[in-house]
Amino acid sequence: MHARRAVLTLAGGLMLSGCLGAVPFQPRAYDEAVRVEAVDVAFARDGAGALTLKLQVKNPSSDAASLTRVDFDLRVDGRRVATGEQVMGVPLDGGGAVPLEVRFPLAVPRGGGRLEAGSHAVRLEGGVVLRFGGSERRAPFRDARSLDIAWMPGGEPRPAP
Repeated sequence: MHARRAVLTLAGGLMLSGCLGAVPFQPRAYDEAVRVEAVDVAFARDGAGALTLKLQVKNPSSDAASLTRVDFDLRVDGRRVATGEQVMGVPLDGGGAVPLEVRFPLAVPRGGGRLEAGSHAVRLEGGVVLRFGGSERRAPFRDARSLDIAWMPGGEPRPAP
């Protein structure tokens, strides 16, 4: 009797996983869907700044998705420097992966910077939102590294319009 119950449970599980299709049942699949390959942060005395990310995004589902947006929170030496979001529409095949380069222009208050040539601790957190038909899932990413940044903003910059 126990063997029969186990077979029925297994068959029910297979049917359930087939019904989910577009969105993987395992939420942890999204924790490993985005890999940060490169980060570049630069600020200039004229108020211009940029965050450039190179990501590898993998679709954890067997169904096609659309990569709809990327968001980020950037900290340098423990201080929040910028947050932002970029909307996009990148198709992603089921089970496929795509390299993605995203550039976030940053607006830095003029005169609010200081010369601080050298290595700085950069911590980046964010997410990539994947849309499967009518549902969306956010795949988070984190990265911490040391970068050479010559000019640092003095105030809280914001994403440029």
